[in-house]
Amino acid sequence: MPYFDNDGVKIYYEIEGEGPPVVMIHGFASSLEGNWKQTNWMKYLQGNYRLVLLDCRGHGKSDKPHDGSYYGQKMDDDIIKLMKHLSIKKANLFGYSMGAYITFRLLLSNPEIFISAILGGFVLNLLQEDKSRSNNIKRMKRNIEAFQAESVDDIKDPVARAFRQYAELRGNDLLALAAVTTGLLNEGTEIMGFPSQIKESLKKIKVPIMTVVGSNELIPGDKTLVAQLVPDACHFQIQGKDHLTVVPDPKFHMVVKAFLDYINRD
Repeated sequence: MPYFDNDGVKIYYEIEGEGPPVVMIHGFASSLEGNWKQTNWMKYLQGNYRLVLLDCRGHGKSDKPHDGSYYGQKMDDDIIKLMKHLSIKKANLFGYSMGAYITFRLLLSNPEIFISAILGGFVLNLLQEDKSRSNNIKRMKRNIEAFQAESVDDIKDPVARAFRQYAELRGNDLLALAAVTTGLLNEGTEIMGFPSQIKESLKKIKVPIMTVVGSNELIPGDKTLVAQLVPDACHFQIQGKDHLTVVPDPKFHMVVKAFLDYINRD
């Protein structure tokens, strides 16, 4: 099985198809198998593109450290180093949920590696209110405690319990997910701390971007904000779908393929 090593952490990846490269980055508590293969994405894309799928650290067949310091920015670095490992200078990056957040961070830090970017299940929230930030931090801490709990019966918060049950259903390493969340909490809040700076950075992006969410997406924030700020970006909403049910929806497949075909037509 193909792995590459990033400073002692082994990252599992697979390559399907031929054509312009598309790096596909799955969501939290999922994997390349669950996010992409079981939801028919291969059928739509592998005939025209070289699909590079990886299990993010802490997930799937990749290594799963239980220390939060192994996550955060290091998850972004995995994408850059995987592309270098495969001698890919530029690629279309397609991230869903957590994978979209990683893609977004890379857009701000390493735009030179992009042909295009697709952000699925991603809502940008640039609210500066202390209460909003505080509530988000508290929510993430409750999720960490839920992953660390000995039993799901010990979890009182209903949302945190649902996260734990979903993670168990997917066969995840719960302590690794606690570490992933810790890493996102420690580093992720920093990038969202300067809304005006992020807005100005997005206005300067020249990479073609598409954002896609279900119309019933419950993540707080403005679903269309990225498309409003980035020149020539586009946004689609899949009617009647939420954060989970939109992933296998054929309309999601269709708009992504149409976008990739347009961007990579030459």
